Amino acid sequence: MTTCRFISHQEITDADFPLQDVYDLVLEGFRLHGLGQSENPPKQAVHTRPRAFMHAMPAYLPTKDIAGTKLVSVYPDNPGKGLDSTTGIVVMMDPGSGITTAIVDARWLTNTRTAMVSIVTAKLLAKSNPVFGIVGATGASGRAHIEAICEFYPGSRVLVNSRNEQRCTELIEAYRERDTSPILRMDQEAVVKECDVLVVCTSRLPQPIFKSEWLHAGQIVLNVHTQGWPSDITDHVDRVSCDDRRQVMDPLNGLIGTYPRLNPDFELGEVVAGTHPGRESWDHTIFCVNYGLAVFDILVADYILSRI
Repeated sequence: MTTCRFISHQEITDADFPLQDVYDLVLEGFRLHGLGQSENPPKQAVHTRPRAFMHAMPAYLPTKDIAGTKLVSVYPDNPGKGLDSTTGIVVMMDPGSGITTAIVDARWLTNTRTAMVSIVTAKLLAKSNPVFGIVGATGASGRAHIEAICEFYPGSRVLVNSRNEQRCTELIEAYRERDTSPILRMDQEAVVKECDVLVVCTSRLPQPIFKSEWLHAGQIVLNVHTQGWPSDITDHVDRVSCDDRRQVMDPLNGLIGTYPRLNPDFELGEVVAGTHPGRESWDHTIFCVNYGLAVFDILVADYILSRI
């Protein structure tokens, strides 16, 4: 009889895994995806409350013989109830029998691998020593991005913004002794105009909060949260990248409803695999739509299981 392991959030955070390891796993996930060596169908979604969603995200990596499904929920109103906004699990399954072998809490995994996707994107598409701007900086994803920037871009400028100025001030105080100290910018326009890499970590928004004319040449926009822009934003940038073209173009749960003229120029996996050059001019403004790949989740879950 096969025993199913359960790995808790506390066990994962206590393990204090190196961010470099997660970065390497995400880079490998992009490479395998870019080479067509993965099964990663478009995610399925249900929406039980306004601004909230639940996603089912299966994946299989034949060359590593690992398979699983992430079940993740994002409920922006949860913090007001004393709950995490992002919760979920990764269900790992034996590719040979289909038997469930492990269940891994997905909170740390999701926020950390998402931040690593942004760092990989920045390494591929941004100029050296960029100024970062993070809108929605005080949430779990925003904080994960700051930790990632501290690790991979020590000493860089990081402009932080959220709806709550007090929480931003507390965030800055928490990082005062670090090499990378966040700088408060309560004006979203100022954040966009001053940064080279814009990271959008806000919750789902009822209407756009950004304007295309705020963007500038050479900038990259990392849309962790994929809304917040006018529907025609793709007409006002030079290139659009994505993590998975089929997923973002999916008519049911993709982003065509948000950006009707969305047509990505390349996938990041193609850049990692060496089949696309990525940035073709330092004057290009690149709009990056990283919608989330389950291949990253099963790679990181498998890593966690091998070390706990």
